[in-house]
Amino acid sequence: MTDRPSVLPTSRDATHRQRLAVQAVRGALCALGLATVGLAMVPAHAADAVAAPVRKAYRVPAGPLGPALLSFAGQGGFNLSFDLARTRGLTTPGLAGEFSAEEGLGRLLEGSGLRARRLAGGDFTLDAAPAPAAAAPAVESAPADDALPAVTVTGRTQSNLMAPTRQVTVLEREELDTLRQGSDSVATLLSKVVPGMADSSHTITDFGQTLRGRNMLVLVDGIPLNTNRDSSRNLANINPADVEQIEVLRGSSAIYGSGAAGGIVSIRTRQPSGEPRAETTVTGVLPLSRPGGAGLGGEVQHYISGGGEVFDYSVSLGARRVGGSYDARGDRIAPEPSQGDLFDSNIYNASAKIGYRIDANQRLQLSASHYDAKQDTDDASDPSVAKLPAGSVAARPLKGLQLDQQNRVTNSLLGLDYTNRDIAGSTLAAQLYYRDFFTRFAPFDARGVVARGSSVDQVMQNSRVYGGRLTVKTPFGADKKTQLTWGADFNQERTDMPLDVFDARLYDSSRGLSFQRMGTLIFMPPITTRSLGVFGQLQHRFNEQWSVEGGARYDKASARFDSFTPLSQLRARHPAQVAGGTVDYSGWTYNAGVVFNPSKRHDIYASYSQGFELPDIGLQVRNATPSFNIRSSNLQPVKTDTVELGWRGRFDNAAASLSVFHSQSALGAVQSSFNGLVMTRTRERIHGIEGAIDYAGSSDRWAAGGSFTWMKGRELPQGGTRYQDMWGYRIPPLKLTAYVEYKPSARWSHRLQAVSYGSKDYRLDGVNSFGRREASGYTTVDLISRFKIDEKNNVVIGVENLFNRRYFPLYSQLLRNSNNTSRLPAAGAVLKVSYSHRW
Repeated sequence: MTDRPSVLPTSRDATHRQRLAVQAVRGALCALGLATVGLAMVPAHAADAVAAPVRKAYRVPAGPLGPALLSFAGQGGFNLSFDLARTRGLTTPGLAGEFSAEEGLGRLLEGSGLRARRLAGGDFTLDAAPAPAAAAPAVESAPADDALPAVTVTGRTQSNLMAPTRQVTVLEREELDTLRQGSDSVATLLSKVVPGMADSSHTITDFGQTLRGRNMLVLVDGIPLNTNRDSSRNLANINPADVEQIEVLRGSSAIYGSGAAGGIVSIRTRQPSGEPRAETTVTGVLPLSRPGGAGLGGEVQHYISGGGEVFDYSVSLGARRVGGSYDARGDRIAPEPSQGDLFDSNIYNASAKIGYRIDANQRLQLSASHYDAKQDTDDASDPSVAKLPAGSVAARPLKGLQLDQQNRVTNSLLGLDYTNRDIAGSTLAAQLYYRDFFTRFAPFDARGVVARGSSVDQVMQNSRVYGGRLTVKTPFGADKKTQLTWGADFNQERTDMPLDVFDARLYDSSRGLSFQRMGTLIFMPPITTRSLGVFGQLQHRFNEQWSVEGGARYDKASARFDSFTPLSQLRARHPAQVAGGTVDYSGWTYNAGVVFNPSKRHDIYASYSQGFELPDIGLQVRNATPSFNIRSSNLQPVKTDTVELGWRGRFDNAAASLSVFHSQSALGAVQSSFNGLVMTRTRERIHGIEGAIDYAGSSDRWAAGGSFTWMKGRELPQGGTRYQDMWGYRIPPLKLTAYVEYKPSARWSHRLQAVSYGSKDYRLDGVNSFGRREASGYTTVDLISRFKIDEKNNVVIGVENLFNRRYFPLYSQLLRNSNNTSRLPAAGAVLKVSYSHRW
């Protein structure tokens, strides 16, 4: 894992740009109209003019490739940006004599499978070299005509003019394949390696997993997974085996719109490779604390790709079985009745991409994917533990569950992406998308909640979303020191929440094991949310040391629902309706930043940015009373102001980063307590500090690194007179991570990683309440070994929770269900073995 800027080149001929600047704007506006609303972003590629090569005297001894490359860049006085993990196990014979930067890098990289790519300003980065049959040079001065860029979220923030004014964590596929062996999900994986991210729940929900104390926007190939009625399933809709890259941008952003108050998690799935390729991966999972058939799990994933000069394609198919989960004592972990889990589930996924190259600069790609996770378990949660003092016992499972429809998550995505890297000198990326999302929660005994109809019920959510994104990058000036990035976003979501009601007497007599459906009611009526945003971001580089950026975004949104009868009126003699209505939102957000480069290897930046977030309207509407008026309700949008100061440094064998941040909002998110009966908005202040370092030893056999995150959150309640600490579902305790990697040979590597969370008392005046309890600290250790049998075969073995530590994650200690049924221990030691074969 490396925190670093992702640098991409921009457009091509400077003089041509000046003459056609006006045409660029007209052409992009025309494309926006044709796309109806326009769409996602991609990094821009184009050919930069290359000055005559300058030759210098170099002396680089033979040895590990990573340190040799850094030494060469240091002697040459240019910046070489790359992930040290990509060079581990690779060596170079070294070089001595006079070379240009291209020649020297080409010699050092011979036979490595990597090549250097020149960036604007004379710097370089590393890319994977094409197939040997292509006989490509080891140095790429400009992108090849057939190397069109992949779609990534960071196309709006990546720039060759300046380093980013926020911290970025980038995880590539090989590293992800390793890290997956020590984590139970994408959510847990990210919590272990990304500074600023809270621990996962270790269940299906990402409720309480914040980034810098705030919500994060999750994108898959540019398509947002967040919905306005937040069901906390954003990271549970992803097949980890199909992920190519994850980029996490920390901090609010004024150019991404609603949902990115804490940052952005951009997930890119596997793309067409353009060459025939097939790979099959088989994985087995075994709980070591309780070996046996009930806990066994497994997965099969198959990927193929191919194509020619005009068309290319990729297909990914997978099936996964999730067995039962057992704690460190070998006891079965009970189901999570508040937000759900996927114990004893079958998961199927399928995705396909078809690309069409229109010409050297234009590409069209159609993508489709479907993910289906369906639970089928015999275990229920024992309701009797809810009567015991909170925190005194762990949740207990009960055998004999009779429930036809259990926890389920389905997610279908359709995307159409168009890229043009030379439209009158500008680059353009557009995307249209459609999403069909469904989730079913676990049954809930709501007889103590009058607003919910006082029944035993089970909630579902249906969301259908379509929208688009447009990003245009227009450079100005012959010196290419100014660039305008601008575009638009459109999103429409329609979400409803039906509710199945069960026979309460049968539920009681069976101790919560039998569920007989009596009918379906409306928990939340269909709510339609529309949003439209436009933005512009201007960047300018004054010289090699100073760069600045500034931008603005305007959002306009509306939410509407029709009149309906709420659950609270079902038992009334004369049921009254909640009147429907429409509420409108609009607002400007701004951002500005400056980067100072005291040398090629160091960035110092300062930034101010604002985030815009629509409130969760469904949270109020679903428990509304007949007197509810959407226009007078407490549903104003959240605007977050963030200030950040940071540093990034690159040394011969290491890369490090440090940042301090402060964010505040006059109106916090809508908070729901006690099953939605208490709705509050608070004034919030969050500040913190993050740091990370990665080190590769000179022998290239050893590598180590770690990170730390500390933050504090304060809130002023409605009508309050003094600030108080924020609850634990928003502000995690101190987090420390560390890892050590050792490579006995070029084919064999080991990784030992640890994550530690401190203890923290979230109570106010010693009183326990929702999200406010005293939490104990915990530390876990994972061991992962990778063995490369040959060029086609790999084996990865991982043990999560290596020392079989029994602990309760923060989510469980805070008791999401406000009683012991949510107090779930984490899994004990779990063994995972994966075998991959390239055909």
